[in-house]
Amino acid sequence: MPRTREYDFQLFNVRLPAGTVERIQRYRDYLNQTQPGIEASASTAARMLLFRALEQVEVEMGIPKKASRSKGDLVHRKKT
Repeated sequence: MPRTREYDFQLFNVRLPAGTVERIQRYRDYLNQTQPGIEASASTAARMLLFRALEQVEVEMGIPKKASRSKGDLVHRKKT
């Protein structure tokens, strides 16, 4: 069985209210306008928002920060 890296992704499904999905799509549109070339999808935007929220909550909980992540770690790269 291959070893996994810390940044390997796993599928995690969640049911969200329609209004929340609209907010995520609005953030996706904002990312695409302000970060040319990122070509973010709604799932990329949701992942980025989740990481940001988790970092904030972990600070509130007093959990030490791990090595910093770049935005590139949060975005799936297109296969070339």
